[in-house]
Amino acid sequence: MKLPFIIKKRALVVGITVILLLLVVSFGVWVKSSKAAAPVVVAGIPFGGLITYVFYCNCSFNLAVTVGPPVGGIYMYQPGASLIYAYYQIFRSGPWVLGTYVPGGACMVYVAVGCSPALVPTGTIVTAGTSL
Repeated sequence: MKLPFIIKKRALVVGITVILLLLVVSFGVWVKSSKAAAPVVVAGIPFGGLITYVFYCNCSFNLAVTVGPPVGGIYMYQPGASLIYAYYQIFRSGPWVLGTYVPGGACMVYVAVGCSPALVPTGTIVTAGTSL
């Protein structure tokens, strides 16, 4: 059966319209806004001093960093949440550290039957930079 020319033309126009509509919609979904991004404000309480001891918390997969004066304490370095700048020397004692922290955190270690808190930290590091 042979279709009239007008029906073929209508099917072609509808098909092209649908394809163009899908292209426009998909392009609109993937295009990001051109607005300028707002500056990131990192809140936190400042701390700093000489790193005197680093304790590896093997159950909570983070580090308890003991910092000496002038603003010392025990601060948790949480991989993925804490942002470290400069020389990345947070993993050993000796370098100086300067940064910000938020209160709270936990250092869990394995004991005979599970995990147990090892110490009570001053807070969790938000950002920090170290010396060599």
